[in-house]
Amino acid sequence: MVECSHVNREQNLKVKRWPKSVLRRILKVPAVTMASRVKQPQGRSLSSLFSCCFKGRDQPEITYCHDNIVASMEPTLPMPPLQELDSMFTELVDELDLTGEHRAAMFSLPAEKKWNIYCSKKLEAEENKGATNWPEFYIDQLRSMAARRSLLALEGEDEQGRLKIVDGLKTALRTQPMRFVTRFIDLDGLSCILNFLTSMDYETTESHIHTSLIGCIKALMNNSQGRAHVLGHCESINIIAQSLATENIKTKVAVLEILGAVCLVPGGHKKVLEAMLHYQKFASERTRFQSLLTDLDRSTGRYRDEVNLKTAIMFFINAVLSQGAGETSLEFRIHLRYEFLMLGIQPIIDKLRSHENATLDRHLDFFEMLRNEDELVISKRFNAVHIETKSASQMFELIKKNLNHTEAYPHLLSALQHCLMMPYKQNTTTLQYWVLLDRIVQQLVLQTDKGENPDVAPLEDFNVKNIVRM
Repeated sequence: MVECSHVNREQNLKVKRWPKSVLRRILKVPAVTMASRVKQPQGRSLSSLFSCCFKGRDQPEITYCHDNIVASMEPTLPMPPLQELDSMFTELVDELDLTGEHRAAMFSLPAEKKWNIYCSKKLEAEENKGATNWPEFYIDQLRSMAARRSLLALEGEDEQGRLKIVDGLKTALRTQPMRFVTRFIDLDGLSCILNFLTSMDYETTESHIHTSLIGCIKALMNNSQGRAHVLGHCESINIIAQSLATENIKTKVAVLEILGAVCLVPGGHKKVLEAMLHYQKFASERTRFQSLLTDLDRSTGRYRDEVNLKTAIMFFINAVLSQGAGETSLEFRIHLRYEFLMLGIQPIIDKLRSHENATLDRHLDFFEMLRNEDELVISKRFNAVHIETKSASQMFELIKKNLNHTEAYPHLLSALQHCLMMPYKQNTTTLQYWVLLDRIVQQLVLQTDKGENPDVAPLEDFNVKNIVRM
């Protein structure tokens, strides 16, 4: 049973406004909206990684388009006095949980339009007063379906019937008033969804039901209260990441969109990195992000699905690289990018250009733009035109040149001498010695002045600054 306390929910939602100077161009991914706030080196500006232009919103949102939000019908009742109408309309707008921009747009409508909308929404509410208008109905159904585990658990059970229920919940979370979402949260509906996700058999995992369950979480995160609830749950991001194991492309895309959006929320970026480490163990990957790079390189033979998945993967990679500590830390971006380069992302990117898809190309351009700019900055530190990071001899010569005739040089020699005494026999134990050494050096480089580790840290309660002062 997935249970945990939801602490500090509101602090997960505090996202600062972005300076206009960092917005230059838009990289599009369906159904997700995000923008970036980065203190850039001179000459760099950051592109938005989401599908819609970031127009001064305070929070990232997993956004569904509500083109019919002001759809209305002719009211049959006379319009009340203006003051009473404003009070009634305010109550309606509060129920919709709109952003500040959309609230202002709604209140700027003429009185007749407000009355039309109010009557339409109230009529719609009256028509939807059946059982499916209550969270209890969906939660009971989810628990029942999760208990049966298999699509074939009951003879003659209709998969389409189960899908209809999950789709109904997804629609309700997106369109019902806020009291529905609040009630769903209070009844621990999220844990019901997560329990269902962890109890699915193979057939369900590959079905549309799985896609719709992820869609329910996406819909729940489409408002501030639901988003805080999901981010505050101790296991939600890890369980969402587990859904990457499916072969269902639409499910994979939806998961990547959620994870990319979570990268933008304070504290969310590290949650995503930890979730990918969790997924590494869950999927028995050799290294973190291995399955993503495999999917990025693999051809399915279905152009549209293939491009959608590859675009979602590149969107996620760009979000991971440019958000969190990557907003301000050159070292962190290079550290994380090197992980992708070691998995062979550059030749894959070169191959993806053959798809000639404008949206995918924007994500590829963004990746290469950031890489080129970061490598230029690091090269200037060593007064070099380019540093070939695949060449151990070139990197050693640069380090030697900078430390030669300094008090640090003997310690470089000592580190190398002790490396000579490290075990070299090819086995798992030997590999772990070098992995540990690698991660300790990463922790030394990446740890902030406050002793915070933006990525996985092998040494707990290890404050570099305090130790250096000893």
